[in-house]
Amino acid sequence: MKHIIQVLKFEYLGCVKSKSFIISTVIFMLLIVLMAFLPGIIMSATSSENAEMPDGEKPVIAVCDKAYNGSKTVKDMFEKNYPFNSIELTDESAEIIKDKINSGDYIFAVMINEPLSVTYFTKNNSLLSVESQMVQSCIKEIYQSLSFEKLGIAPDVSMKIINAETKINTVTTGTDQTKNYLSTYILMMMLYMAIIMYGSMVSQSVVSEKNSRAMEMLITCAKPSHLMFGKVIGSGLAGLTQMVLILSTALVSLKAVPLDKLPKEIRDMLAFPVDTVLYALLFFLLAFFIYSFLLGAFASLASRSEDLNTVITPVMLMLIAAFMVVIIPMNAGTLDGTVMQVCSYIPFTAPLAMFIRVAMSDVTAIEIIISIVVQLASIYIFGMLAAAIYRVGVLLYGNAPKPAEIVKLLKEQHITNKKIKAELKNNRS
Repeated sequence: MKHIIQVLKFEYLGCVKSKSFIISTVIFMLLIVLMAFLPGIIMSATSSENAEMPDGEKPVIAVCDKAYNGSKTVKDMFEKNYPFNSIELTDESAEIIKDKINSGDYIFAVMINEPLSVTYFTKNNSLLSVESQMVQSCIKEIYQSLSFEKLGIAPDVSMKIINAETKINTVTTGTDQTKNYLSTYILMMMLYMAIIMYGSMVSQSVVSEKNSRAMEMLITCAKPSHLMFGKVIGSGLAGLTQMVLILSTALVSLKAVPLDKLPKEIRDMLAFPVDTVLYALLFFLLAFFIYSFLLGAFASLASRSEDLNTVITPVMLMLIAAFMVVIIPMNAGTLDGTVMQVCSYIPFTAPLAMFIRVAMSDVTAIEIIISIVVQLASIYIFGMLAAAIYRVGVLLYGNAPKPAEIVKLLKEQHITNKKIKAELKNNRS
């Protein structure tokens, strides 16, 4: 145990004191703060664009009505849809309208050629602009209102019919997937990226020790299991430290943001339940240990740094496959389907699948406990297997061995260990 703690401390301090760790942590924390305040900044910018001009005048929208001959309904409808703008009816030509838009007299203009045919004039047509869709909706309402009026229905009655809305009260007896989707997706991506980043750190550490021949000296001072567990746990705690800092920054930033001024949809998106965050940290550790032991074992078989990516490719592909297997049901909303239920108890997919189900679905406590127990047992098995491969990989130089050769070496090592234990037992007796 003493050797594990020594290796753990060395790995942990080496990670948290590295420039890459400090710089990446600071960058992520700054990005989190920016993202937390970004919706408010966008809303302020949008409201300032729609607000009145400094001199008290509203931005002007020109409407050239050739279809309805300047009907009052046209102006009333545009004023209803654009309350922050001044609506000006005009009979100017298209060229004059273009000149006034370029000079800033009009922010945009609409020429109604026929009841359902319009020309929309604007200076810059942004990729994210929705003005043209709003104009289409307004023209449609004008057409409907005037059509009702021809049938003898009063304008105020027709407007009530056109703008009638259905009120729906949704009662959710379980977890509201629509509410938790974005926060779960963000945490899911953080889990995935953190596993890749810190798992790669473990594999790079192993192969660098082998290149420097430090592994051979280390393995004579401590058991391979002590080295492997200490290395993986140390890196895992470093990753947990970084995630805690980032998530804490996110929670503090969201508390500082005046969410009551934002639309309900945005408030729901920014809601990060504390219990979901805690589950994210738990399943990060479980997933990290599972994949890091495998990455460390495979990395010990690489003779050169150049071979590392090739050697650990099977593990990385396994992680990508696990991510895809759980993200598709998440997007499809089939969180309680057979695939997700089975994946919740398979070691390679359980951390991701169970986290998503806990965050977005109804999962019983016994299901969570069984999944965690399966993962802890898998971590121990993979850890001991990784330590055995690590010991074999110490003396392997040259081309990476094939799977059959690895199995053969592990069997030989197991037989040798049994003989040594038997001899020690005989000597004691």
